[in-house]
Amino acid sequence: MLEGNVILQQGTTKLYCDSAYLFSSSNRAAAYGHVHINEADSIHVYGDSALYDGNSKVVRIFENVRLTDRQMVLTTQLLTYRLNERLGIYYNGGTLRSQEAVLTSKTGYYYGDPQTAYFKDSVRLKHPDYRLEADTLEYNTGSDIAYFHGPTTIYNENSTVFCKDGYYVTPTGIAVFNQDARLDNPPQTLLADSIYYDRETGLGKAYGNIVFSDTVQSIIQYSEEALYNEINNVITSTRGSVAGYVMEDDTLFIAGDTIRIEQDSLERNVMFVYPNVRMFKSDFQGVCDSLYYSDADSIIRLFRSPVLWSDSNQFSGDTIFLALKNQQLERMYFKSNGFIINEDDSLIYNQIKGRQITAFFNDNDLYKVTVKGNGESIYFGKDEVDRYLGVNQAQCSDIDMYIKEQQFSRIVFKGKPEAVFTPMQRIDPGTFLLEGFSWQIDRRPKDRAALFQPVEGNQDEGVEENPSLLRSSQKEG
Repeated sequence: MLEGNVILQQGTTKLYCDSAYLFSSSNRAAAYGHVHINEADSIHVYGDSALYDGNSKVVRIFENVRLTDRQMVLTTQLLTYRLNERLGIYYNGGTLRSQEAVLTSKTGYYYGDPQTAYFKDSVRLKHPDYRLEADTLEYNTGSDIAYFHGPTTIYNENSTVFCKDGYYVTPTGIAVFNQDARLDNPPQTLLADSIYYDRETGLGKAYGNIVFSDTVQSIIQYSEEALYNEINNVITSTRGSVAGYVMEDDTLFIAGDTIRIEQDSLERNVMFVYPNVRMFKSDFQGVCDSLYYSDADSIIRLFRSPVLWSDSNQFSGDTIFLALKNQQLERMYFKSNGFIINEDDSLIYNQIKGRQITAFFNDNDLYKVTVKGNGESIYFGKDEVDRYLGVNQAQCSDIDMYIKEQQFSRIVFKGKPEAVFTPMQRIDPGTFLLEGFSWQIDRRPKDRAALFQPVEGNQDEGVEENPSLLRSSQKEG
């Protein structure tokens, strides 16, 4: 037995203690009191007692154990240290402290070279800027990079991130989250296959099966690629972009090459969609080049050759505004060259056009149309048993048209109309078409799946993918 400031050495390994038993036949030693093991002046292990095997160069340290290097301190109550591998292992709970982070787990493996630790079971990491919980974590004390292997949750001041694989660079705040990645920034949530996130700038990029939702604004957005600004609450989606706006017990889905949702100075949501816009709701559908929506006035603005359909009605114009109230369509404004077609029967189309048109809805059903300026109409009248009597062609500055059960039922001319009535037996209904008539039923989205198909038909050439166009149009409106 050796006592008093005992020093044992094997190669570059030194063991210090108060007392020790040497077992020469087995090349082992038992050390007691103020145990200190030093490996090549870089790794230091401390404890109350230790068992050292000189053959395998494995030491087990007991009670109040500390393992230190230049970057961190690891504490536990029982540590197995393999000197050849510079590997420390604990199975009964331990704590690692680096410059700013504190990490705890039930099981841990620390490699002195390359200063990497693996932690399993109830992993907890605390940092001044965030808190992390994981099933399995790999942590490099030199670079301060954490790698996730298994379910992991990161809590920031204003947001929470979940994933099953990825990494986090502590000094820069840059992270990559893979496998069921989720970013919660209430009331907004972002889901994706992968998310790249920069904590310092609040910028993120998402890829694959993206779902973005805002529970306050009742908006949900789907895409395959997106850019997210956490600070300004802006998300820009591309590739398969579809946004859903909840309206009572139904949802209006809007698709486009690019969808951007952001907040104005009063924290109200605005949405830009451009180009190749498609819309689908169970009771109306539409296409246009570009779209702008604001919570400030609950108006959806459709630009560049918009066409809408509701039941047997088609609406078109240079620009169309959809006014929503209580999550229902209340009015439809046609700023210029408005044209409404009602398909009453095969080759029979009631029509109304004018400079400015307003269509009124009740419970999402069209019930009245008003025309202001350059009004023209073609209306097929019926008798009390629903037989066609003839066609009325009229021109009048202002016109009111009333609709009942999806059919044009009554027309009122304000002023002095120029009108001609022709009996049915003397006409070919298919030839009674106002100038500019264009029945575009083939462009009508038939279901949600059609939103992922490109727009065909009367789209303007040279479309600019520039939301500033939408802003300027909004101001003009």
